[in-house]
Amino acid sequence: MKVAFCIPNMIVGGVESVFIRTLDGILERIANDKKYKNIEICVITHAKITEPLYKNWFNKHPKIKIIVLYPLENYFEGLIKITEFFPLRQIRKISFSLYKKFKRLGIKRKIQDVDVFIDYKNCSFWKELRSINKRKIAWIHGNVAYLSNIGVDKYIDDYDKIIGLTDDFVTEFNTVFPNLAKKVARIYNPIDKNAIIKMSKTGSYIEGKYFCHVSRLDNTQKDINTLLLAFENFYLNNEKPDIKLVIIGSGPKEKEIKKIANSLSCRKNIVFTGKLENPFGYMKHAMANVLSSKIEGLPTVLVESMALGVLCVASNCKYGPREILLNGSAGLLFDVGNVKQLSKIFTDIYKNKVDKDNMIDCATESLYRFESKVINKQIMDLL
Repeated sequence: MKVAFCIPNMIVGGVESVFIRTLDGILERIANDKKYKNIEICVITHAKITEPLYKNWFNKHPKIKIIVLYPLENYFEGLIKITEFFPLRQIRKISFSLYKKFKRLGIKRKIQDVDVFIDYKNCSFWKELRSINKRKIAWIHGNVAYLSNIGVDKYIDDYDKIIGLTDDFVTEFNTVFPNLAKKVARIYNPIDKNAIIKMSKTGSYIEGKYFCHVSRLDNTQKDINTLLLAFENFYLNNEKPDIKLVIIGSGPKEKEIKKIANSLSCRKNIVFTGKLENPFGYMKHAMANVLSSKIEGLPTVLVESMALGVLCVASNCKYGPREILLNGSAGLLFDVGNVKQLSKIFTDIYKNKVDKDNMIDCATESLYRFESKVINKQIMDLL
C-alpha cells in the first residue's frame, strides 16, 4: 500500500514539526513490525522544500519520495515583495492561478499509483484530490469553523475519514455535520518525551526567574498582546520584580509586537529570542510556560511543557487547553483575552500561591495519552 502525506509547504511551524514527528513514528513502525512492511510512504507538496531543517531530514530519509506539484510556487512567492502594488500584484496572482490550473491537468498521472491520500493540513489539497477516486483522509489542525471560512465545508464529504486533534473538535464536528458522524475520529499529536528531555539538557536558557511563551508571532491567533499587557500589570502591581518574560518565535507581526513591548514599563524584562530549533532549554527552566491563544488546534507546546515537568498556563480557548490540562487539574486556565486573570496567575505563581507540584504530578500522570507509541498505533490502525 502506497500512502501519500499531502502538505502544502514545509515552513517552520507547529503542524510541520508534528508532521515530521509523525513520519518518524510511522517509519519506526514499518521497520519493526512485519505486518506493516508493505506500506510505502511518499510526501506530496505544493512547493519545493527549502527550509534547511526539513531538507536535512528528508536527505536522511531518501526512501521517502517527494512529489512537488507546483515547482514554480517558490518563484511566485519570491515575487511577492517586488509586486506589492497594483497592478503588479494582480498580474502575479492571475499568473500564479493560471499556472496552478495548468499543472493540475497532469496531476492524476503524477500520483496515480497512490492508494491512500492523507490531506494533512486542513484540506489544503481538496482541489487536487476531489476528482481522484482513491481513499482520502482529511487531517484537521484547526477548528470546525475554519472549514467554512476557507470554503471546503462543502467538499468535506469527499473524504473517507476526517481526523480531528481533540474530543471537542469531534463533538462540534458532529453538531455541524451530523450526517458525517461516522467518518470523524480524534487522534492527538504525538510527542517523544525522551527526545524532548534530552534536547532540554543541551538547549540554551537564561539565569534567574522567567515566564516562557513559545509561538508564531501573530496576534490574530496567538494573542500576544494579552500576554504582554498581563505581564505589564503583574510587573507594576508587584513592585517591579526581577522576573522576565521570554518570548520564543518569529512571525508576520514580529515588528508590531516588539513595538508594543518597547512601549511598556517592563520592556527591559521582556526577552525576544527569535526562532529557535531547540526551545526546550528555555521551557525546562521557566517558572511556567504560557499560552495566550484565541484559538488552537491542539497546542503541542502545552504537552511538551508537561513532558518537561513544568507548570502550564493557558487560555481556555477552543480547542485543546482544557482537554490537555484536564479542566484545570493539570495546569492553570484563564479566559481568552482576560488580562486581569492572567496577571493574577503570574502573581500567584510568583508568590507561591499555586498548588504547582500537584498540577505537575497530574500532568505527568496523564501524559501517556500523547506518547508516540500510543498515537502511532492509532495511525497505523487507521491506515
